[in-house]
Amino acid sequence: MKKLIRLITKITWVVTLILLFFTFSCKKEVDVEADITAIKELGNQYAVACNTRDFDLWISLWADDGVQMPPGTPARIGKEQIREGMKPLFDQMNLDITIHSIDDVKVYGDFGLSRCTYTLKMTPKAGGETINAMPDGKALTLFERQSDGSWKVIYDCFNSNVPPNQE
Repeated sequence: MKKLIRLITKITWVVTLILLFFTFSCKKEVDVEADITAIKELGNQYAVACNTRDFDLWISLWADDGVQMPPGTPARIGKEQIREGMKPLFDQMNLDITIHSIDDVKVYGDFGLSRCTYTLKMTPKAGGETINAMPDGKALTLFERQSDGSWKVIYDCFNSNVPPNQE
């Protein structure tokens, strides 16, 4: 009986060690540099979508539960509110956004964030003078990895370094 108990104990240990080995060896490797590159590319796509007036591309960069926090306006919660708030801008203006620098990109598991500086000019499609809407802007954007491995914007907060009365 003691031999049987020792054999079962040894088998249990061997099985446990095998399971631990497979658990840790099969764990998905995270390529942080690839994630950082993907997040930076998402920022570039954001600018491309604005500059080419491709609203469908722009809104596709957002998660369904994304939150946009523009200056001087209540937060837009969810993709539908973001769509309602931004579609008229795309329809009425030619946008010219330049991302001057992406100063930080951090990845924490399935979340990433970026901090950037940019300028934004808008020209009415109906004609008129160009508006220097954000002469010295900054943004903090939070991203979430989706089930397919892609990244989407889940929070975007942006404002100007220039005081409102001097813009």
